Amino acid sequence: MKNNPIPYNQLVEENMDLVPQMVNVLTRNYSNLSQEEYDELTQTSYLALCNAASKYDGHRPFRPYARAAVRNAIYGYWRTVYQYNKRFCSLDALLESEDGHSYEGEFHQNRTSLSTEQEAIQNLSTAYLKELEAASSNMIQKGIATLRLQQDGYTDRELAKLYQVPSNRVRAWQSKARKWLKENEILYELLAS
Repeated sequence: MKNNPIPYNQLVEENMDLVPQMVNVLTRNYSNLSQEEYDELTQTSYLALCNAASKYDGHRPFRPYARAAVRNAIYGYWRTVYQYNKRFCSLDALLESEDGHSYEGEFHQNRTSLSTEQEAIQNLSTAYLKELEAASSNMIQKGIATLRLQQDGYTDRELAKLYQVPSNRVRAWQSKARKWLKENEILYELLAS
């Protein structure tokens, strides 16, 4: 602490509510946020709050200074994750042979244990979805495949890079596939149960 009349621990204790508030505000539109990522962002933010309190000089109000420090720490975390993801390929990445056969099913593992009833419904809906996919046009097939990958956490940009097309084309495939799938009552009943 330089010329700060307020003790470091008092600054941290009085502004602890700032961290969950900032994390919630900055992640509000991020629907694919896992609990681990949320916890990591929270921990990073608390460290940023402590660091801001230790460097606080007392000349300006602390709360705006701490808010900026927490926001910058969250942005820094996202930059680091983005750089990491740019360099490494996920094991869940879609792998296709030259003949168009997808190895996705061989590598994709069920991440949660399901009851036998849930597993049967999931198997039925997956089998029916594959039948629909095979009977549909190439654009709808790609739309369904990209929707599945997006559900696993891929972004439009990553999917566009994977398929080597502009991201607006990926969104067009997905839009056509969504419309086509919404019109199928049997699939809706399987997924709703």
